[in-house]
Amino acid sequence: MAFDPENVIRSLQGLPAAPRYWVALSGGLDSSVLLEALARGRDSLPGELVAVHVNHGLQPSAPDWQRHCEALCARLKLPLTTKTVQVDAHPGEGLEAAARERRYTVFREILAPGEMLLLAHHEDDQSETFLLQALRGAGVRGLAAMPAVAPFAAGTLVRPLLGYQRAELEAWAKQQGLKWVEDPSNRDTDYDRNYLRREVLPLVKRRWPAAGATVSRSARFAAEAEALLEELAAEDGAHYRIGLTLPVKAITELSSARSRNLLRHWLRQRGLPLPPAHKLDEILLQAQAGVDRNPCIGWAGAEVRRYRGRLHALEPLPEAPPEFHLHRGESRDLGPGLGSLALKPAVGEGIRAELCGPRGLRVVFRSGGEECRPTGYGHQRPLKKWLQELHVVPWLRGRLPLLYAEQELLAVAGLFACEPHAAAPGEAGLRVEWLEHPPLK
Repeated sequence: MAFDPENVIRSLQGLPAAPRYWVALSGGLDSSVLLEALARGRDSLPGELVAVHVNHGLQPSAPDWQRHCEALCARLKLPLTTKTVQVDAHPGEGLEAAARERRYTVFREILAPGEMLLLAHHEDDQSETFLLQALRGAGVRGLAAMPAVAPFAAGTLVRPLLGYQRAELEAWAKQQGLKWVEDPSNRDTDYDRNYLRREVLPLVKRRWPAAGATVSRSARFAAEAEALLEELAAEDGAHYRIGLTLPVKAITELSSARSRNLLRHWLRQRGLPLPPAHKLDEILLQAQAGVDRNPCIGWAGAEVRRYRGRLHALEPLPEAPPEFHLHRGESRDLGPGLGSLALKPAVGEGIRAELCGPRGLRVVFRSGGEECRPTGYGHQRPLKKWLQELHVVPWLRGRLPLLYAEQELLAVAGLFACEPHAAAPGEAGLRVEWLEHPPLK
């Protein structure tokens, strides 16, 4: 069908009104058409129409693209925000993926509550995304490809051109005499998406002319299936009261497929990357290991551990830092995921302030053999026994900050002060604060 700018405006009018509509403008055909179409109907939008251009600096012509976007917005009398980003791919991350992540980081930063981000993805982009996900072995979440409307940051992400083919957008742009820039990297078929776009999809469309529409329909069906799976996982999660942890009982009582669905849902809730399929299999297997074992299954950016009948999902923890001295009023970062440790003056709290000498208190981490008597307990025992009795998770026992004056153990951060070193009522004390530490139990 022919491209109709009025249909784009009407599609936005059918959504909740936004105070500002941000068009992600690269300067290419698709985003130029979207901006032009919206500019012509801006009076019908309830909020302000603006554009944002992200300069990745990956091509010698990147400054020219930015100047093109500036000229286009000047002609249309629209505000333009430009952001320059540094793109450095991490190990295992392609340059294209890294650039996309930096771009979306900019979008998240600029989008205020209730505002709308408009992306110019079209039907051909949807087909490419669906096929790429299928070739990577994705489940229904991946095959759902790109939603037309989705929550994003503090606002909403909308793709109003998904119903149009690129050829339809180009025909309208030429008819209107529009100008746009071409990214030379789009011709590089070493990129998977470009290979599909230039080599595979033309053959597919030659044999199946309606492939774009039918693949988009399959993506919508996958999105519906994913929504149902999320509803089921939410019900299972509520039944088993999942939160920071997930009871092994859920794994043993639910079917394998339902357990996998709940695990993925739980990990997404925890903000962790999903595991490869073989790691998910290992979690299901190790969850039912002998009660005397505390297995750990790790993958890039996450790990799942089992302890006392529950699964714990967390980011991989660093090793405990080396010994250091901490002074009153001072705070010390313990490393990623381990939080920070501080000594705060207090009255009748923590350890006796007089124990903190000129060099401060010595902070070490468990090596074994420590003994203490927690405040309120009548006997001394090995620290190992106290940690077992308090059900402190095993993977944090070697990362607990222990505060010493010379060779005397004064306190275990996050748990207790030791007798006879606790501050008495009215006595000057030092409160040991372990901030933003992982859950201990």
